[in-house]
Amino acid sequence: MTVVETKALNLFYGNKQALFDVSLTFPKNQIISLIGPSGCGKSTFLRTLNRMNDLIPNVKTSGDIFVKDIKVTSSRTDLVDLRQRVGMVFQQPNPFPFSIYDNVAYGPRLHGTTNKWELDKIVQESLMKASLWEEVQDRMHTSALGLSGGQQQRLCIARVLAVKPEIILMDEPTAALDPISTAKIESLIVELKEKYTILIVTHNMQQASRISDLTAFFLNGHVVEYDDTKNIFLNPKEKETQDYISGRFG
Repeated sequence: MTVVETKALNLFYGNKQALFDVSLTFPKNQIISLIGPSGCGKSTFLRTLNRMNDLIPNVKTSGDIFVKDIKVTSSRTDLVDLRQRVGMVFQQPNPFPFSIYDNVAYGPRLHGTTNKWELDKIVQESLMKASLWEEVQDRMHTSALGLSGGQQQRLCIARVLAVKPEIILMDEPTAALDPISTAKIESLIVELKEKYTILIVTHNMQQASRISDLTAFFLNGHVVEYDDTKNIFLNPKEKETQDYISGRFG
């Protein structure tokens, strides 16, 4: 089942075109890695899926994006609803300067949940899904800024899970983390695939090959190749893909 589809998607920053006719489909409960050299358009593409690029001046798009029954590119799209359904985790952990509890409860409160019992349940379940509950259950009302980098990133994932998204976007979620924290996040991503579709931008080729089901290779704003991850890494069809995978550029 397809949950995200883009059709002939183009994006411009002012007069500079950053994406060229990107047409892709992403199936349910899969991990999709977006790879390519810096500046190739993969993070820009990721941000089109929940309209985060709207926050940048002079951005224009053409083409269509669908998230299940939502036409993302429509001017009538409710962006609050869209960003609830399409959550995002960034490269640098960005917990709010609140308690651990209030970080996770923030989204549900924003969407109208006020019952304390219900909030307690959401917070605990989200932290458990993010493999963080055991580490923080005895300090829920201390500042989230006191957590380690890896714990902060898992808290940010819990914060996304708390609003019950269908799709999770991750923009280099382990780039700022040490190898042990990276391994924990990767294990978590694989576990989350059971309930969510996950798109991850990564410069780490080993990470893409370890955790993703499908991989799209971007170059200069174009999708050069999109296939099963095994095929991309072991038997790419395009020379540019082979050159990038083998480290000849990028």
